[in-house]
Amino acid sequence: MTTTVPRVTLSEVVAIERTGVDPASLAPDVRYLGLEHIERGGRIIGHDTVGAAALASTKFQFTPEHVLFGKLRPNLGKVARPDFEGVSSTDILPIKPGLRLDRDYLVHFLRQPSMVEYAATRASGANLPRLSPTVLGTFEIPLPPIEEQRRIAAILDQADAIRTKRRQVLVRLEDLIRSAFHTTCETGEVFPVKPLASLGAISTGRTPPTAQAAMFGGPIPFVTPGDLDSGRPASRSVTEAGAAVSRTVRAGSTLVCCIGATIGKTGIARERSAFNQQINAVEWGDDVVDEYGFQAVRALRPVIVARGASTTLPLLPKSKFSQLEVPVPPLTVQRAFARQVDAILKQRAAVENALLRDEELFASLQSRAFRGEL
Repeated sequence: MTTTVPRVTLSEVVAIERTGVDPASLAPDVRYLGLEHIERGGRIIGHDTVGAAALASTKFQFTPEHVLFGKLRPNLGKVARPDFEGVSSTDILPIKPGLRLDRDYLVHFLRQPSMVEYAATRASGANLPRLSPTVLGTFEIPLPPIEEQRRIAAILDQADAIRTKRRQVLVRLEDLIRSAFHTTCETGEVFPVKPLASLGAISTGRTPPTAQAAMFGGPIPFVTPGDLDSGRPASRSVTEAGAAVSRTVRAGSTLVCCIGATIGKTGIARERSAFNQQINAVEWGDDVVDEYGFQAVRALRPVIVARGASTTLPLLPKSKFSQLEVPVPPLTVQRAFARQVDAILKQRAAVENALLRDEELFASLQSRAFRGEL
């Protein structure tokens, strides 16, 4: 049943508190939050201190009573609920709800995809878009009685907690794969270490001419660095004509980004795939099981990053990539490891499907909550 509730502007029910404070007047152990400490979606992932960050410019103060709203690039939805007091970057607006507005209700309202999108459209500045506090204050929010706000926030918090637990399970499963790999390689037995060039065919991809539309949109995945480690299918594809200009590798090949900010990211081709020039691929030979080879190269990411950091643009040429070495256990050991990984991947797929349902439920609850239908 839909209930009509009054709507008010945020400026009527919150105070956007931008009282500046000089860091020199603060104790060095006061906590500091910058936008880098808030994830997309609002989770706080750490903090600095006034002393450790050597702060010099004016900051804003906040307490556990505030909502922190990232005004720089508001499309990122950096809306946080701190449970401690401290100071923040001035690109973070401390919002203090008044007596008529529940803080948790406000957080969920501002985190809605529709509100994040709306905030992005109201930002100004081409390269560094910011949402002004004045414009933020004009946003309208449904204002049911405070007890109803708390009820809605509690339901959304519970649904969000379920999503969070699913994500934590996925992280643990990923850690389990890494642990299984290290256990395989640290049995006490010394395995031969060989360069990648001796273990498979290594190739660098190409991008077909983007002006030739007939080369894109076919059945063959076209992998770029953004697709690696994403857990999703490639966002683009090519036709056979496009694949002939690019390069393809068979299913099971390892794909590694060897240039740019995402150097060291890895993926595994789950079917015949094309890939761009930022990626080197390894099609494993007879001495390496595909899944083992993928995890072995994945474990090399710190080495790839370090060796590619000697230039302004991170870059590990194919010649140096080919020289990277990995341990090569007997095939019986590799196959046993691959069976372990397969079992874990099946668990991960089940959890990912459950998370997808949780996400759909949360989105539905979120949408209904602010239409008065929850």
